[in-house]
Amino acid sequence: MDIKKWVPSKEQNFGVITSIYESIKEELLELQKETGCPDSFIYAFIGKIQNEWHPESCHSVVRNNKRKN
Repeated sequence: MDIKKWVPSKEQNFGVITSIYESIKEELLELQKETGCPDSFIYAFIGKIQNEWHPESCHSVVRNNKRKN
């Protein structure tokens, strides 16, 4: 698999990336507020999502194949 090093532009980093980052944090805080779950649950929850984005995961392979078609 050819993995290219992608680096966001300054505009992307301070625009959409920062916006999505803040949005995800807000959603996780809301999840914690609604459920009373500990930080350790949030950490494990994020880890499960992270695994779906690993370049060799089946989820990632499917996403990349869809982009190619």
